[in-house]
Amino acid sequence: MKTDQQFRDSLAETLGLVLPDTISEEAIIEALTRSIARLLEINPDRLFSLLYRLDISEEKIKEAMVAEEGMVKKIAVLVYERQVEKMYSRQRYKSDPPGEDLAW
Repeated sequence: MKTDQQFRDSLAETLGLVLPDTISEEAIIEALTRSIARLLEINPDRLFSLLYRLDISEEKIKEAMVAEEGMVKKIAVLVYERQVEKMYSRQRYKSDPPGEDLAW
């Protein structure tokens, strides 16, 4: 299982965030909220492209966007939750390298 540090580094790299060495879930979501708000303002097409690439359900995005208050934070939470979900899925279904008899 990835450590918190590995998860933080992976999330920061995937989402283009600069995060300190130690950070809470809340702080990550705040950083995401700021980044998403900026993208929504200057390049919404890029934001929606990223959401699609992150494989976030269109239905969930629409639900978040209907909210008048906290829309951007709700999208940030969706991004965070999806990244956590992907991290656990990769760890759970990680394949072991082939044995010596199958290696070329």
